[in-house]
Amino acid sequence: MTSTESHARAWQFFIVLGLIGATAAVWREPRFTRPEHLVLLSLGIVAAAVAAVAMHRTLLPLVSPEQIVGDSRRSTRHLIALEREKRLVLRSIKELEFDKAMGKVADADFDEMVGRLRQRAVGLMQRIDLGEAGLRDRIAKDLSGLKQPKAARKVSAQQCAECKTLNDADARFCKTCGATL
Repeated sequence: MTSTESHARAWQFFIVLGLIGATAAVWREPRFTRPEHLVLLSLGIVAAAVAAVAMHRTLLPLVSPEQIVGDSRRSTRHLIALEREKRLVLRSIKELEFDKAMGKVADADFDEMVGRLRQRAVGLMQRIDLGEAGLRDRIAKDLSGLKQPKAARKVSAQQCAECKTLNDADARFCKTCGATL
């Protein structure tokens, strides 16, 4: 059974329940109510059933495990978006570590936030690995980067002029003293 089939059954249940409720309301009060009131009452009950369907579909993703919908192969655009999100999460981890080193974040808060960010990063990396063509392509790309002359390679670290600490290549400030790089 796919997730679409389970959603179809859920909305059908709510609609049938709404129709039964509307029918019960009409059968219960036919002598004492005018027909316009019964129609409005029935429409109100069916509207409540539709609202229940909407609420169910809204809350279902919060309690169900994450599911990959569609083809297991990923498009290039989707992989680029996952890579971008992974870079943002890793950068957030770096900034959080910097804030902790500067004394801006308490240890308990740091542990909680960095744990969630690391879980997210691992999940993104696993999703990226599932969608990529293969490990051999990545290895070949990395090896071709190693064969380049040293002048053509990117700098992987930069040293702070103030405290001589090695920082990441994309860092703007030193992670130890906070000086501008």
